[in-house]
Amino acid sequence: MAGDGVVKTGIAGLDRILMGGIPKTNVILVEGTTGSGKTLLGTEFIYRGITEFNEPGIIVVFEVSPDKLIRDAATLGWDLAELQTRKKLQIIFTSPQVIEQELRSADSLLLETAGEMGAQRIFIDGIGLLHRASNAGAALPTWPGSYREVLQQLIEGLNREHLTAMLSHEIGAYHQSQPTSEAAESLVDTVIRLNRTLHSRRIHRSIEIVKSRGQDYDPGEHTLSIRDGKGLEVYRRVQAPLPISKDQPTSMTRRSVIGVDALDALLGGGIFDGSTTMVVGLSGVGKTVLGTQILREGALRQGKRGLLISLDEHPAQIVRNAETLGLNLQSQIDEGTIHVLFDSPQELNIDVHFAKIVSTIEENDIQRMVIDGMTSYSTALGDQAVYRDFFHALVAYSKHRLMTTFFSYENPEFLGLSSFMPDFPVSSIVDNIILLSLVEIKSSLRRCLTVVKARGCPHEFDSREYVIGPGGITLLPFDPSVAKALPLASYNSILSRAPNRLSNVAEPDAL
Repeated sequence: MAGDGVVKTGIAGLDRILMGGIPKTNVILVEGTTGSGKTLLGTEFIYRGITEFNEPGIIVVFEVSPDKLIRDAATLGWDLAELQTRKKLQIIFTSPQVIEQELRSADSLLLETAGEMGAQRIFIDGIGLLHRASNAGAALPTWPGSYREVLQQLIEGLNREHLTAMLSHEIGAYHQSQPTSEAAESLVDTVIRLNRTLHSRRIHRSIEIVKSRGQDYDPGEHTLSIRDGKGLEVYRRVQAPLPISKDQPTSMTRRSVIGVDALDALLGGGIFDGSTTMVVGLSGVGKTVLGTQILREGALRQGKRGLLISLDEHPAQIVRNAETLGLNLQSQIDEGTIHVLFDSPQELNIDVHFAKIVSTIEENDIQRMVIDGMTSYSTALGDQAVYRDFFHALVAYSKHRLMTTFFSYENPEFLGLSSFMPDFPVSSIVDNIILLSLVEIKSSLRRCLTVVKARGCPHEFDSREYVIGPGGITLLPFDPSVAKALPLASYNSILSRAPNRLSNVAEPDAL
C-alpha cells in the first residue's frame, strides 16, 4: 500500500517492511524494554517527517528533559533546536496528570498548539505513565479501566486533529506494565515491538510489526541497528520471501561460456545464465583462484560486472594472491567492473550482511557473483537454521535477478571424499556442482577437477588433472606422451582413497 493515503516514516528500511509506509492518521504504538530504542524511533519519526516530508511535528516527553533530548539528537546529526526556532517542531515537557487534564478539557492547549503550527505528526513518549494520572486521588484503584478511558480520549483527540501519532510504552518497568500494554495494543492501529537481547555476549536489536490496520507488511523479527551519526536502520530478515515483480524474467534459456577454459571444456561450452554453481574442495585446491578467474574473465571477455564476497580474506590479500598468478584483479576493481565485499566473521549479523550484498548488486548492476567460503558462514553464525536460510535466500535472489552465482565450500576431508555436501542438502537447490580434489599417486599429490552435476549441459564425467600457475587454473592433456607423469586417465577410482593404475598402461619412461 502506497500513495497519498500513506505516511512514510523516513526511517531507513522501516518503510520497506511496511510496504511503503503507515496509513495516514493511524495511531502507532512502539513498545519495548529499557534501551530498546523507543524514544529514538519516535524522535526520528518526527525529525524525518519535518526534514524529508515537510510535515511539522510535536514531541511530548514526561521524563526526559528537552535539553537532553536535543543533546542526544545532536550526536546523530539532528538539530532539533533549529527546527523549534523555525516553528516546525515543538517539544513539550509535561506530566501525565497535565496531559490527562488536557484531554478532558474542551479547549486542549496541546491540540490547539498542534493546529496553530500545522502539525501532522506527534510523538508521546511513555504513555504507560498515564495510568498513574488515571488513578490519582482515587480511594481504590480503578485502573486499568480508567487508563483505557484516558487512552481512548487521547486517541479520539489525535484523530480529530488528523494527526499521525506515535506512542511509546515501556514493557517491564513496573508490575502493571503488561495490562497497560495490552490495553494500548487493542486500541491503537499499528503495533511495533522493539527487542534488545543478549546473544553469546553480544547485543542484538530487532523490530517486529505486530499489527497494522489497513495495510500489508513483512511479518517476523527484522534486525534494528543504530547507525553512528545517522540514526536507526531496519534490515529485512533474510528469511522473508522476495517481492516478485511482474517484469522480472524467471527462466534461464541462454547458455554462456564462463571464460575459464578448464571449466568450459568439461561443461560442454558453458552454463546457463542465472544458474547457481557449488564449487567443492578442501583447502589448497584453488577455490579462490578459480573464483577470481571466473570474475575476471567474465568482466574482460563478456563485460559482466562481478562481485566477490569473502569472510576469510581481506580484499588486499585477495588482490595480492591474484597478482602472484598474473591475474591483475586490481585493474578491474579500479575500473568498477569487479567489486569485493569483505565482512568480518566476528559478530556477523546476517540480515545486515545480506542487505549489503543486495545493495552492492543493485547499485552496480552485478551479473556474476562469487561467494568465497560458505563454510565460514556456518562457523560465524553457529545456528545452522540461520545458515540454511541465508543460503536459500542467496539462491532465490540470484535466480530472481538471473545472476550467475558461484559458491565455494571447503570439504573437511583431505584424501578421498566420503561426502561433498555442506551441512544440509543442497544438491537439489544448486544447478551445478564442481568438485576440486587432491589425489595421491605414488608419492605425489595431484589436483583433479570433476563436474558432478550440470543441469541442461552436455558435461563430461571424466576427472581431469589441473595445475595452478600463471593465468590461474589450466587442465593437463590426456595424452601421456606429452606429460611428465601418467595422466589421471591412466587410473581408476580417482576419487577414492586408493586410486589404481590400469594394468595396460605403460610407464612414461617406457614410452
